[in-house]
Parts: sequence; structure tokens; C-alpha cells
Amino acid sequence: MPRTHALLLAAVLLSSVHAAAQQPAHPRKRTLAISRGMTPAQVREVLGEPVRVRREGDLAYMEYANGCAGCTADYVVVQDCRVVAARFENPSRQLLATPAPDRSAPPQGECLLAANDPGAPGHQAGVATAQAAADTGGRVPSPPRDTGPGGMAPEGRTVTQPAATLAEAPPQEGSAREWRRRLTLRRPVNRLVAVPAASLSSPTAFGVQMGEGFLGFAYQERTRFTSTDDGAAAIGIGLGDRRYVALEVAATSYSTVRGGGPLETGGISFKAHHAFNDQLGVAVGWENAISWGGSDAGNSPFGVVTRVFRLNQDPRAALSAVAASLGVGAGRFRSEADVVDDKATVNVFGSVGVQVIEPLSVVGDWNGQDLYAGVSFAPVRRVPLLVNAGFADITGNAGDGARFIISAGVGFRWLPPLF
Repeated sequence: MPRTHALLLAAVLLSSVHAAAQQPAHPRKRTLAISRGMTPAQVREVLGEPVRVRREGDLAYMEYANGCAGCTADYVVVQDCRVVAARFENPSRQLLATPAPDRSAPPQGECLLAANDPGAPGHQAGVATAQAAADTGGRVPSPPRDTGPGGMAPEGRTVTQPAATLAEAPPQEGSAREWRRRLTLRRPVNRLVAVPAASLSSPTAFGVQMGEGFLGFAYQERTRFTSTDDGAAAIGIGLGDRRYVALEVAATSYSTVRGGGPLETGGISFKAHHAFNDQLGVAVGWENAISWGGSDAGNSPFGVVTRVFRLNQDPRAALSAVAASLGVGAGRFRSEADVVDDKATVNVFGSVGVQVIEPLSVVGDWNGQDLYAGVSFAPVRRVPLLVNAGFADITGNAGDGARFIISAGVGFRWLPPLF
């Protein structure tokens, strides 16, 4: 009978469920391309009307929703009525290489950032501005923004993959601005926002990829049909690219509290996963494909699909997203009766996580045997740490009554971002 395995998965899933869901996926539809030197009117013809316009000094930002729960909105940076930079999470949008600088002054009507924007950025797209853009590669500073883990492994998952930093145009040598730049510590362009998990026991279709990893710990106040507590620990890394195929490899230590100590009993699990886009993924895996020490968890092949439904474009709003997973599996996913009778069957499992507020989700999870319910909490907004707490075997279909469970997981990066 699986005793600690389901609880352990809660810790593992902490660092991988949502974050991977927020990764840019491989483009599968027509790409909307803009280039530096375009006017705001030309950008609007390609991308449509922005959802918001904001200004930072002489820079203006045209923001666009990107369908990524918890991520920073896509934005186009405009200076003196010309596009100088952009940042896109949505894979269907692209900023092309810098063309030859346009030295002409565009018509005033071309400078409107939005149809309802009464004021356009300064209408000064002359030779000096064009030459400055050419000298700096068209790059301009981007203000620090909060963003979702967009490159971390979620979701049982939370590792960050920062986007490329937009460099500041070099000031004149010897100027006061140059000395201030040398003596100032720059803030990062993007900051991680931890996202609560959407499963307590069942696997999800999102996972870590190359350079990402997670570490998790789990504890239950008693195991099934005993009065003895127990705990487990796991560590995992990712290989490959989830836009194509990524492989998550996790090593688990079972019976860490009541057994002979760490690593006496354990297993190695594998999960291959693919993200179709920011909100849909599929995975196949094999829990405890390799095991040692006589673990009662057994090996459990499975397949699962996860879909993230974004209810609000602002991830900070209440009830902003719902994540649902549905899968089939053998091993621990079988009914308790089939496990006892050693029947080689498969069973359905699934989970639903509702992001009530940005750092907190409420989770219901049917792991094929019984119902789990609890909460997932990200206590520190910009630290990839998640805590899950709840109860297992609530309905009594398996085990001998409800049991309290708690787990914690943290994401980390073992390689610097390559892209």
C-alpha cells in the first residue's frame, strides 16, 4: 500500500505545477512581427489596441495581454514616436532585427499610443533620436516589474528563467549621468512571483526543464492503518525543453522519519512533458521506475493532461486562475481493493486548484483511491517557496480515516538561463 508516496508528491509538485505552465511555448500559429523604428500606429495595426498605456519619463509602454497566468504583460517600448524595444512572453509575437534607422519625422497622428490616448509621446523622431537608437542597438531600460515564475518549473514547480535584460543606452563619458551609473546598483528588470500549486497528490502535466530543479519535504501525522508518523524528501532536475520534450528526473527518500533514515528506502521517477502553449500541457511518467530498500510505494506509470483557465488578466486579482488535471495510471493510482488483490488495472485520477488570491490556492485532488483537500500557500512573494497543508483519505474509500499532511518545496536553478 502506498503510504508516504502521495504525500511526497505534494512536496514535489510544489515546485513544478504553475511555473512551467507559464513558459513560452513553441509557436504554432501565425507570428505577429514588429520592428524597431515603427510608429505606435503601425504597432497597433499589427498587434491591435493595447490593454494599457503607461509612461516612464520619456519612454512609453504599450502593454498587451499574453494569456500567461501570473506573468508580466507583453509590452512595446516607444521613445519619441518610434519603437525602440519590446518584451514578449506570447510566442506568437516577435520583435524583428533592427532595420536601418528611419530619420524622418512621422505624422502626429502616427504617435497615438492607443485610440483613446489623448496625448502622444514627444513628436521628435529626428536624426538625433534615430542615431541614438542605432548606436545602442535600439535598446532602452525597462522599469523593474513583478512577473510570474515564467521560466521556473512550476508549477510542483517553481524555478525562474529571467527574460533578457534591456540595457541602458551608454551616457557620455565623464558626464554626471555616467558617474551615477557607475556608482548605482541596478535593480533587476524582472522579479519572481511564486505561484501556489494545483495538486496535493496527483501528478500534473507540467514539469521542470533544462537548468531547473526542485527540492521538497513532506510529513504526515500518521500512515494508513497505523498511529506512526512519517516523512519523505525528494530532489529533482529537468532536462530538455518543454516546448518540444523535457524530462523531469526525481530521486525520492521514503520512510525518512520512521524508517532507517534518509536514502535507506527510495526510488527514482521520470516524467516526459510537453507544453503546447502557456496553458495546456501533456505528460507521461513512471513513478519509482527504479527503487530500493523495499518501498511500499511501488512503481506507477501514468499519463496526464493539465489545462490552466485564466479567469482574470490581472494575476493579483481574486479568483484569477483555475488549473485542472486529468489522467490515468496504474500502480498507486489503482483503487485500494485492486492494490490489495494485486490486480493489474488502471484508474482515473485528477485535481483542481483554484487560485483564490495571488499567493493562495484551494485544492481538491482525487488520486485514484481517495480524496485529498487542502491549501497551497506561497509565503514570500518573490521566493520560489511553497507550502501545502491539508488532509488525505477524506471520503474513507481508502485507509482508515482522514490524515493530516503538510509539505514544502522550493525551486532552484542549477544552470544559468541559456536563452
